[in-house]
Parts: sequence; C-alpha cells; structure tokens
Amino acid sequence: MKGKLIIIDGIDGSGTTTQSKLLYNFLKNNKIKTVLSKEPLNKEIVNLLIKSKDEFVDMLLFLIDRRLHYKILEKYFKKGYIVIIDRSFPSTLAYQFYSTNLKKEIKENLVIFLNHLAMKHFQPDLVIILDVNPQIAFKRLKKKKRRSAIKKFEKINFLKKVRRGFIYFARKFNWKIIDSSKTIKEVHNEIINEVLKIL
Repeated sequence: MKGKLIIIDGIDGSGTTTQSKLLYNFLKNNKIKTVLSKEPLNKEIVNLLIKSKDEFVDMLLFLIDRRLHYKILEKYFKKGYIVIIDRSFPSTLAYQFYSTNLKKEIKENLVIFLNHLAMKHFQPDLVIILDVNPQIAFKRLKKKKRRSAIKKFEKINFLKKVRRGFIYFARKFNWKIIDSSKTIKEVHNEIINEVLKIL
C-alpha cells in the first residue's frame, strides 16, 4: 500500500501544531501506521533563518530544508505510512512568496515548481489550511509558553497578508479550508472527517 501525505498549514497561531498532534494520536489509536513531522526541521537552517534579513534567502533556506526533509520521509511513503506534516510548502507560498516583494520579482509558477522539486515531486493527498483572523492568532501567540524560534514572521500586519496568501492558494489548488477560530475539538472533528475521505 502506498503511503499518504497530509499537510496541515496556516498562519502562526492558527493551531497547526495542536491539530497535527491530535490527528497523529487519533490515527495511532486506530492502529494506523503514521508518522508526524514538522517544518522547518533542520536546526542549522532554523538558525540561519533567524539571522537572515533577506526574503529570497529565506525562501531558499526553506526549500533546502524541505528537500532534506522529504528525503527522510521517503522511506515512510514506501512503507505505506500516513505522513502528517505540520507546515510545509503552502507556508512557503504564503509567507515567502505571496506576502513579500518576491511576488513582484519571481514568477508564481517557478516558485510552485521549485517547491515540487524540493518535495521530490510527492503530491499531497490532503492539504488542510486552518484559517483564523490574525487578531485571534496574535492573541494566541502571546499566550503560548513555547513560541517559534523564528519570531520575525509573527507580526500582525504581515500575518494579514499571509492569510490572504493561504486563501489565494487554497482556492487555486482546491485545498480544504477549516475555520480554526472554533474550539480545538470542533476543528479536530472536521479534520478527521476530511482525513477519513482519503483513507
């Protein structure tokens, strides 16, 4: 049996980590072979991202991280695992491309192609975008004990642009959009309903 790829993505504070873990636990409890991963994965690349002040460099670093990441995940796809990734290429499209000056400098199709190349041409079976008002997301971020090491993206005006980017690409690629201003349980149930459709 061929493995499946599920990506849960959205702006900072939308709940991607919480929902990815809940989905992983649900599948494990139902005796389904599954693995949970997260991007960015490589610590050295994360350190470079923290220091970087260049949008193009940011995008390239995420692409490098993604390529290394998918090389690790390849064995799980071959063994028939359900692979859940907390943030992946939708974030690069929304954060590094749509919401920056790169939108004016690089063709959209090229950015999409580079991401597919980084992913070793693996196609996701399901992409879920957790959509939430950036004001709500920002309040959640302030309450979090453990925040992302890359804090430069956690700015309200920037998150508004990123949200528009996620919506734009979700409509373009027919990704599932779920309102994550609902309770954690409600969002989890909606995700389960979508996942069951592809199993």
